[in-house]
Amino acid sequence: MKRTILQMFLMILLLVGCGPSQRITGYWVNKAAAPKGPFKNIFVFVITDNKSSQVIIENQLADLFASRGKKVMLSSELFPPKFTAAGQITKEQMAQNIAKAGCDAVFTLTLLDVKTVERYQPGTTYAPMGYGYYGNYYGYYNHYYPVVYSPGYYSTDKTYYIENNFYDVATDQLLYSIQSEAYNPSNLESWFKGYSQMILSKLRQEGLIGK
Repeated sequence: MKRTILQMFLMILLLVGCGPSQRITGYWVNKAAAPKGPFKNIFVFVITDNKSSQVIIENQLADLFASRGKKVMLSSELFPPKFTAAGQITKEQMAQNIAKAGCDAVFTLTLLDVKTVERYQPGTTYAPMGYGYYGNYYGYYNHYYPVVYSPGYYSTDKTYYIENNFYDVATDQLLYSIQSEAYNPSNLESWFKGYSQMILSKLRQEGLIGK
């Protein structure tokens, strides 16, 4: 179900063209397993059954981490096209493949939930204002009677709740989890620009990818 929601989310980002509003809503840090230094080789895994969307987002994330001097391996490059979490590869095999690729960290992106709210915007009226036509009551009536009417309409607002996790490959421990939300996300480029700045700031703050 979560993969289906993520697939819908990514497709909307690819097809529509307005800028989103987004923010980080919560995060968790594993202080007991805090890393001694920044990680260098990051395995990026966008969890979705939509392979084309997965490739696009993973490449965007790769560019983001590469801009910070990190080496990146993408799940879309390492695992077969028909790979799913339900089968074809075990947890041990996945860990071995990631380790063989030289990655010391795993960064995942998935969608936790989506909420849809339908709103009704009532119609409005506008009566022209001005002076004049006071010569007789009919002229006054004829001037002010016309009314401009804007009919009501329904609008649909969607909020997507996204989670990112950062894992240490050596210890297989979750180090950091970030929850964020995107309100009416649309264009992939504008969504990722805002999203990447939020995530990058948090990862740098915790010393996971350096300052």
